[in-house]
Amino acid sequence: MFHTMVGRARASTSDIAVLIEPDLILFPDFIDVLGYSHLIQDDWLLVAMSRNVPSFPFHQQLPEGPWLIKSNNVVETEEVHAYVSQHGQWTACKGGQLWAWNTGKVPLHAGVMPPFVYEQGQHNEWLLNEALTSGYRFVFDATEAFSLIYPQDIPKTVQVTQTEEVDKYEYQEWGFAVNAHLARHYGSYFFRPANFSNLPVKLFKCGGPKSKKFCFWDHFKHLSYCFPPELLLIAEGQGAGFAGMQAAEDSYITSFRRYVLGKTWKYFPIQPHLLGARRNLPFWKNFVSGFRMSSNRRSTCLQDNFTVGAELDCPVSRVKEPLPLNSHLASPFSLESLLSRVANSDKVVVLAVVGNSYRDMLMSWVCRLKWLKLSNLILSAVDDDIYEFAILQGLPVFKSGPSMNLSFNDCHFGTECFQTVTKVKSRTVLQILQLGYHVLLSDVDVYWFKDPTRELMSFGPGTLVAQTDEYNLTEALNVPRRLNSGFYFAWSNNATIAAFERIVKHAATSHMSEQPSFYDVLCGVGGKYRVGTTLCVEPLTNLTVHFLDREKYPNGAYKTLWENENVAEVCKRQGCVILHNNWISGRKKKLARQIASGLWDYDDRGRMCVKSWHSSGQIHLF
Repeated sequence: MFHTMVGRARASTSDIAVLIEPDLILFPDFIDVLGYSHLIQDDWLLVAMSRNVPSFPFHQQLPEGPWLIKSNNVVETEEVHAYVSQHGQWTACKGGQLWAWNTGKVPLHAGVMPPFVYEQGQHNEWLLNEALTSGYRFVFDATEAFSLIYPQDIPKTVQVTQTEEVDKYEYQEWGFAVNAHLARHYGSYFFRPANFSNLPVKLFKCGGPKSKKFCFWDHFKHLSYCFPPELLLIAEGQGAGFAGMQAAEDSYITSFRRYVLGKTWKYFPIQPHLLGARRNLPFWKNFVSGFRMSSNRRSTCLQDNFTVGAELDCPVSRVKEPLPLNSHLASPFSLESLLSRVANSDKVVVLAVVGNSYRDMLMSWVCRLKWLKLSNLILSAVDDDIYEFAILQGLPVFKSGPSMNLSFNDCHFGTECFQTVTKVKSRTVLQILQLGYHVLLSDVDVYWFKDPTRELMSFGPGTLVAQTDEYNLTEALNVPRRLNSGFYFAWSNNATIAAFERIVKHAATSHMSEQPSFYDVLCGVGGKYRVGTTLCVEPLTNLTVHFLDREKYPNGAYKTLWENENVAEVCKRQGCVILHNNWISGRKKKLARQIASGLWDYDDRGRMCVKSWHSSGQIHLF
């Protein structure tokens, strides 16, 4: 997700953070631009667009080695620059982009960046617009100041089938629709006045490729300002010099006007008379006149360095009309297509069946699985709200069936809402088993310390392994109706499928949740199919049910683990693989308990997973 990439870059401890698309080639003259930008004694944001080069004949054998042509002859950098200048093409609003900024506490823009799907459109234009309209930083376009190219003829190392190409196209169409939806609902991108433009001030190089002289060009004022690198500019706070002029502007002021015209500047060591200062002019007019380039010099320099089409301006009209959105978003993938894409090499998927009331716990659960490097998760949505929410988060999701009208705060254990939702779980698992995939079902209130997949599979295809809900240390794990249907592993085989068909049929006629149906079918009414203290053997299919060790797979009441001051440390010593946040009534209480324990991995304000680079205090309730 693009917002997570930006968040990670913003957390950098270096003086400057750079975010660049991976397929772009960056030339050494970028360092000169960074050095120049670093002299700006204000918070700044640099953006640059790449130039597309259809046939790029050069390569490097080492990252810092010389440029070579196909015959492996060494080529001077100037020749590479000349080739790019001659053959490079600008594609407005579609080129690859680079971002750079000075780090610190000042945000790039106001508000929250939505979870854009990376490289699926809108996110670069959205960020530029929000940075300009927020006015927190001096924003400038450095496209013309250094070399940044995208070689379009990079060979593909992986061959894909026609079906995969179709899936890729469908994914891109879906990604573009998601990003357009997010851009429309966050920030001011789709609500700009007609006379507002995305054009920030330009930074350009004057004097050829090897020159280190840079100038700013104000598109609106048609003025150039050339600040030599040896001049250190220090902002002395907001000045009144141009306040009256700014107030008179009819349209949005640009970042450049805020930066140059909205502050009083002091420069040294150059004296005012060296800038041609006149005694009858105020200081700020002497300053500006001293750094304005003459019209002749400006024309020559602009003509030598500006390229037609190298514009970042993407008016609303270009993106608002071509992307009509339906009132509801939909994933382009069927369940079968999703399963084939997300299942691991053993054809195992991690399934969560979830409603909108648990969207917060869903995201923390997803973040935790991602931290464990699990990518085979799939979500079954029981209502339209959570379905659209999951799509906007870029998660693999499908609908369980017709959307349910669920209570937001009254769908916990024992409620009619809870009974209805749990029965969806067994039906969904059966559907996936029948398609040939093994299922590790986990409720989203189950916290994972480790990936349990290998251990659960080690019991073998003839065994269904499940968590026990029994917490009494003196009781057996398999006592009546203590099979927890919120965490189990089921194989896709004839015996398991037959057992699930009976569970679904039993639950359909029950006035309780699916959990008693699991036990009564697999272990018999009253536990008549129990074997020892940890097993049941269902006689019709000969399917064995193994109740998992409570030390490693504890439920929410076992040893009152959730009441410890440091739950994670206690569980680590005990050897927990998971910890179920059940045996507590009410969504709010469950949520508060898990967040207070520290076993929480999602920042709802930033719309991203909590990482080690996050600052403290970023966890918030919805």
